[in-house]
Amino acid sequence: MPGVRSLLLLSLFVASGACAQSIYPGDAVRVNDETISYQRFNGFYVEYRNSKGVAVGARGDQLELLMQLRREAMDLMIEQALVGQAAERARIKVDAAEVEQNIDELRSVFDNDNSFDMKLQDEGFTEESFRRHIERMIAAKRYLDGIRLEASDVRDAELKRYYHDNENRLTLPEQVRVRHVLLTWKPLGTQDDRAAIHKQMQPILERARSGEAFAALAEEFSDDYATKNNGGDTGFFRRGEMVPAFEEVAFALKPGEISDPVETVFGVHVIRLEERRESRLLPFDEVREQLLEHVRTEQMEAAVQQEIERLRAAADINVLIPLASRN
Repeated sequence: MPGVRSLLLLSLFVASGACAQSIYPGDAVRVNDETISYQRFNGFYVEYRNSKGVAVGARGDQLELLMQLRREAMDLMIEQALVGQAAERARIKVDAAEVEQNIDELRSVFDNDNSFDMKLQDEGFTEESFRRHIERMIAAKRYLDGIRLEASDVRDAELKRYYHDNENRLTLPEQVRVRHVLLTWKPLGTQDDRAAIHKQMQPILERARSGEAFAALAEEFSDDYATKNNGGDTGFFRRGEMVPAFEEVAFALKPGEISDPVETVFGVHVIRLEERRESRLLPFDEVREQLLEHVRTEQMEAAVQQEIERLRAAADINVLIPLASRN
């Protein structure tokens, strides 16, 4: 389920079944003893669809997507009802000041108080029914936070097992850092401009191999304005981040070695390997804190999902409308 702010925004105009004054006939779903009106579902679905950035148009190819979003909105609404009911059974209390603070935050989304009040009226809310709705949503989040807290303990043995099971993901690939001089392809007015650019590169290559500072040559001659002011330094990169011809030569060089001219779509390069980092598995102690946070988050969210599945399995849920898309 979303965090409390996104959850509240998503369901801003979704009241409990007993609170909203339905202007749409019929009910959409029954979750245990709670009946949710079609008005409630339709408003929730529209908000959910908008949150996904899906605009409704006349295109027929949208039908499948809209049907999927309706099903997702229904599932989310059922889950929220189930968790809200669980929070009520757990007698979770919410301070009135916290409710008012959340209402004020939601009110701030609107240009003025009148727009907010009119929207509430359009959706069939009274001030009191909206207050009860917000209180319930906060209680539902608090209920799930309790589930997360119970699952937040990660034993060191579990952490080490996760580390060993994911060594491939925790291995840094080989990286290289090079300097290069680039002469871009450009019209020179010769019979063979490509050959002419190669000819321009030759004395630069000879000066580099004779021991002249490569960085200074890059600053003077390179057409790569992203690196020339840094002496042609690319910084470290791994395989797959550069164009293939450049990358192949860069990874084949030895430290300090200077390549023959290399053609790419950008022009002609001369490359000098500055530094190589071999692939290495990150030590456990180096990544322990990041792994702990990751495993803890996975564990907590798995516990939440398990609790929602438990509530679903024990619930009496009857969807009373077809979930085919309606614009």
